[in-house]
Formats: sequence, C-alpha cells, structure tokens
Amino acid sequence: MNVKKAKKDEAFILIKKRKMTSKNYFYLSKKNNLNEAARNLYSCLRKIKNKQYKSIVVEKISNKGIGKVINDRLLRASRF
Repeated sequence: MNVKKAKKDEAFILIKKRKMTSKNYFYLSKKNNLNEAARNLYSCLRKIKNKQYKSIVVEKISNKGIGKVINDRLLRASRF
C-alpha cells in the first residue's frame, strides 16, 4: 500500500482516474470520491483476480473516515 508507481507485472489500484493509463491500472473512482471507491473495491479486486495478477499495489488512501475502512478491507484482503 501507499505506492506511487507499479511494476508492469503488478496490478495498480488508484483512487481517481488519471490521464495516463495502463492495462494494469484499476480505478476505484472517477473523481476521487471515497464512497464510490468503497462501493467499487471488491469488484475491482475480482477483476484483478480474473486477470491473474500475482500482486497488487495500492495508491495511498487517506486514513480518515471511509478511507480508514477501505484501508482495513485492503489489509484484510492481503492476508489471503
């Protein structure tokens, strides 16, 4: 977690959509909306799993409010 750039063989989860894209970039929200990001988290993780990425890196997510919940879910998912 808290990564700024991913390697080509890693899935990269970002909070908001960027101008620069890559096939390994997965966006949780279009406009940096943490509520939307929370709703899209598990579907994003399923997409990554279906594309058979071995590792996932995550952009830094504010650890306040709903961001704290998202970070907790990511931490729990990383244990599997």
